[in-house]
Amino acid sequence: MSIICAQETGLTAEEYIACVGQSALGPTRPLSNTERVQAYLDSSNIIVTARDTNGTLVGLFRGMTDWNWVCYCADLAVAESYQGKGIGGTLMDKAAEVLGPGVTIALLSLPGAEGFYKKIGLTQTDAAFYRDRTHRS
Repeated sequence: MSIICAQETGLTAEEYIACVGQSALGPTRPLSNTERVQAYLDSSNIIVTARDTNGTLVGLFRGMTDWNWVCYCADLAVAESYQGKGIGGTLMDKAAEVLGPGVTIALLSLPGAEGFYKKIGLTQTDAAFYRDRTHRS
């Protein structure tokens, strides 16, 4: 099995929903609202995808960055049937390559996924804060 990771533009909500819906991230995203998903994809300024040899989206990194200091990783997802093959780490590495050495990648982990992020070399901190959104769908 060969997986190709590359920066990509024009990712569709339908592809995103099909992939993320097969990951632990799925229940935390508004996958039934295609219009909202497409809007946040269109507003993201870095998307790195993992595709199998058939072109099927099997994983993705989605972020927002200033290209000089920090990139917030909003999504790092790999379809369940492709997990355990190093795709998540490869997506993170490819995103770091695209961003360049002066840009930090920051993210909020789903509970239970902290071990994965430690395994791929991210540093954990207890100083993360967020303000929850006012609408959920």
